[in-house]
Amino acid sequence: MSPTVAVLNYGMGNLRSVAKALEAAGARTIVTSDSSDVLASDALCVPGQGIFGRCMDNLMAAGQDDLIRDWLAADRPYLGICLGMQILFDVSEERGPIKGLSVLPGEVGRLRGDVRVPHMGWSPVNGEHYYFDHSYAVFPSDDSFVAGWCTHGVEFAAMVRRDALTAVQFHPEKSGAAGIELLRSWVSTVPSRASIR
Repeated sequence: MSPTVAVLNYGMGNLRSVAKALEAAGARTIVTSDSSDVLASDALCVPGQGIFGRCMDNLMAAGQDDLIRDWLAADRPYLGICLGMQILFDVSEERGPIKGLSVLPGEVGRLRGDVRVPHMGWSPVNGEHYYFDHSYAVFPSDDSFVAGWCTHGVEFAAMVRRDALTAVQFHPEKSGAAGIELLRSWVSTVPSRASIR
């Protein structure tokens, strides 16, 4: 049975396109803001596009910040995309400093250098090209959990993995076959234990 992935609706992000991409990769999905739906699912995906502070405000207003922390503390499968990766870290300088979830050590800072910002388009990570669309990126204080780097003016973490946590700065749902293959690989690691009725 295909695992059920809860795509967290916290008022931001391209939720349906992420859900469709996960379905193309072999998962069943539910787009939800209901904690009980999330807890009944096999995995949690937190996508996002937008402003870090607004994201954190929305999560905290709904109690979803604790939901994510508890989910990760229980070592349950998590996929963060773009903002869903950035919020895992300690702080962002975007209209801040704004505190993140502090699940992983590091900071989110603006891309710098003699390059166009936002970083919008295709860039290589681990030999594959993925689609990026961001002005801020993760600069970890510990690189032991970094599974992929990218350079746009400066080098930043493009993929992180620790235990059941996987997160990416790029958008696999916009990255064609490479993105679907990455999602398929992640879905294949998720045990199917629950179903939404």
